[in-house]
Amino acid sequence: MPDTLTWTALLAHWTDMARIARALDGTAEGPMANALSGIITCQALQQALPEVLDLPEDQRSLAMDQAAVLLRQVEQAIEDTLNAPPPALQESLQEAHNALESLHLAFVWTMVWEGPEPLTVPPLPQGVPARGDEGLLLAALPGTVLLPGTPLAWWQGRNEPMLGHWVGGVLARPRISGVQVWRRRDDQGGWARDEVREANNDGPDDGVPLLVPRVVQGARLQVPEMAPDWIGAATPPANGVPVNWVAD
Repeated sequence: MPDTLTWTALLAHWTDMARIARALDGTAEGPMANALSGIITCQALQQALPEVLDLPEDQRSLAMDQAAVLLRQVEQAIEDTLNAPPPALQESLQEAHNALESLHLAFVWTMVWEGPEPLTVPPLPQGVPARGDEGLLLAALPGTVLLPGTPLAWWQGRNEPMLGHWVGGVLARPRISGVQVWRRRDDQGGWARDEVREANNDGPDDGVPLLVPRVVQGARLQVPEMAPDWIGAATPPANGVPVNWVAD
């Protein structure tokens, strides 16, 4: 949220706006005065939304949902009380919506399989990748076997609404950076362990990346064929395999 100095400046700004609204209306109950609360709400959201990036991961989605609810309340109040909303209110509302959308696109929306059993990745649902000419999307190939605690897809700079229907119970988390899952081999070429690293990390020499780029800078990439002996489709060893998060 904005710090004390920022709030002080905002309050002074809003006080000035209230005076201007009364002067324009010629009364304390004119259209500009009635629109003022909506303008203040929208401008406060614009100031507060960038701070969501600094919240703990488990609080970010809730904060964005609360912002969306506030904007819907402003829109409902406009519909209920104002026949002709002032341009200043319409502009503030649009700017607040744009700020919320920009924040949503800035996050890396990451789907993590929580288990409790290993997951054999199903085919992507129809409509994935979504239409669009921007952003990134990485996803595990169908048939990949993932252990609990392993990411199976992430995207940034785009919306992928159909991925919410891909694997039951898996919700996308708003993270700051993308990741890659590296399946590391033992001396016999078998599945030794998995490591989750930042996406810009080259990864270990004995590792195979499991998340395949599907969209890069808006360009759709051809999905490779999965070889029958691909390590990503291996059965987990009976004694278990660790999943190590090296990424933040």
